Amino acid sequence: MKSLNDSLREELNAILKEDEFSNLIEKEKLDLNTLKKAFDILLKFKSNPDLKDKARGEFENYLINHLKINN
Repeated sequence: MKSLNDSLREELNAILKEDEFSNLIEKEKLDLNTLKKAFDILLKFKSNPDLKDKARGEFENYLINHLKINN
């Protein structure tokens, strides 16, 4: 049986494959693995509403640090 997180990941993958988003990802030269890892960070904190600010901060930090390292 799939977990909720697995279902949410499948939904994200389906959305990322839609023409509108895949064109934007290609145009902006975004890394799909980075987007998926950042999404996993949000999933990590989703079960506790008190941690929504922490989730947002961790998500932002992950993306910022990844971009700093790779640029």
